[in-house]
Amino acid sequence: MTITATARQIIKPGTESHLDALMAQLERDIRANEPGCLRFDYVVSADRPGERLVIEEYADENALEAHKHTDYLAAFIPRLLECLEEPPAVEVYRPAEAKPVLPASCFHIGVVVPDLAKAVEQYTEWFGIEFAEPATFEIPYLEQGGTGAPGKMTAAFSRTTEPQYELIQADGDGIMSVEHAGKVLYYGVWEPDMAARVAWLEASGIGVDAYFRPAEGETPFALITAPDLMGVRIEYVGIEDKPAIAEWVNTGRYPGLQGR
Repeated sequence: MTITATARQIIKPGTESHLDALMAQLERDIRANEPGCLRFDYVVSADRPGERLVIEEYADENALEAHKHTDYLAAFIPRLLECLEEPPAVEVYRPAEAKPVLPASCFHIGVVVPDLAKAVEQYTEWFGIEFAEPATFEIPYLEQGGTGAPGKMTAAFSRTTEPQYELIQADGDGIMSVEHAGKVLYYGVWEPDMAARVAWLEASGIGVDAYFRPAEGETPFALITAPDLMGVRIEYVGIEDKPAIAEWVNTGRYPGLQGR
């Protein structure tokens, strides 16, 4: 049962830009850490510029309670109150009748391209969207075809809602080679338990084209299946990478990496 919460804000004159920055950071924190938050909108009154309205939607009661007890919300509230004439007017709504909660789908679509800069330019022109700065990821142990070695991957994410476009620079002779350019390589999904996912794939007879491991023999932090699912590859990405990906999309720069 989804839950909708609203919060009406009356802003102290002169604090609008500060409050808007606080709310933008709160939204980034929520999107990076709360998969149970299905919607977060921060809107301005057309008739009363000093009023804002926050509209949030949560998957269930547990998701709402988890939100209430986050460290970043606790730190945010005192700073919020400094910008308001009075505490926000919060209201919570529940559906008149129960509706099924739909599961999450893929969060990005990976496409190998022969020239990353040119592909970013073309996608920007075709779709009217912006891309984050490309980043190069050093892979400690990239295992393909039963053998492994250090590898790298250079990619750019679109600054859009999910699913994002991930454009990957063709490199080497494996899964990211130019041989796979010009088509969707995989659909990327979050995985909360990679060891269990690996076991499930093996038990289901689904092949894996590439494992991204922190070291040889260790549980991968990501993997790309073979095209065994009706001709489709799936990239499973460890959920622990979600905050960094969210920051990359929201800020345009991957944290801790030099964009190239």
